[in-house]
Amino acid sequence: MKGTERHRLKENELSHVLSDASTRVRDNRSAVSLALGLVILVLVAAGGYWAWNTRRETRAQTLLSDAILVVQAPIEEPKAGAKPTAGSHPTIRARGEAALTKFTAVFDAYPSTKAGIAARYHAAAALGMLDRPAEAATRYQEVADRAGGGDFYGRMARLGVVEANAQAKQYDRAISAAQALVDNTSDEVIPRDALLMELGRVQAAAGKKAEAKQTLDKIIAEFPQSAYIDEAKQLLSSGT
Repeated sequence: MKGTERHRLKENELSHVLSDASTRVRDNRSAVSLALGLVILVLVAAGGYWAWNTRRETRAQTLLSDAILVVQAPIEEPKAGAKPTAGSHPTIRARGEAALTKFTAVFDAYPSTKAGIAARYHAAAALGMLDRPAEAATRYQEVADRAGGGDFYGRMARLGVVEANAQAKQYDRAISAAQALVDNTSDEVIPRDALLMELGRVQAAAGKKAEAKQTLDKIIAEFPQSAYIDEAKQLLSSGT
């Protein structure tokens, strides 16, 4: 083969390689552009969701703060000829009703936000104070279900379920809820002696003397430095 022919073949091969490379670059450019576009779209969507969620949480927190201010408002009995202080309430019950309305508005509008969960918890506490324990127990259970066991309000709501059911004289429900807390040994946030004391109180209120004695004796035996020792001993000495 002559040198000129070999040179021409090499040029043709190089031209083919360059043409093929150019085609791959164009194809890859389209794929890269599509992938980049999808990434940008996902980032924009994520940013939009974050901004929307942040606005919702901010609004909910503002409403929650307003509701908490109601709880902290002064009680001022009406006096003849005297103008009541702005923001005050004539009775504790009136203040509780006003606070309940505010808290309910928060969790109705923003049920899944952190502020909404907190508002639901405070609404449950207000219901208990207003002698509406059955409703309080329902609200506490809703908080526990929504917040979960890893959340502060979720844990406290489980205690609220016990107390609200005991207040409603639904002792079997209260004991069952308290026993579940005691049996959950993996949760060390709420002190175990506090949970046992709660169970002992409910058992005593239900008239289950043997069970209450067993629980209270356990506190005294296993937690000699507990802050609940005196209360446990007092319940035992009262014939529980």
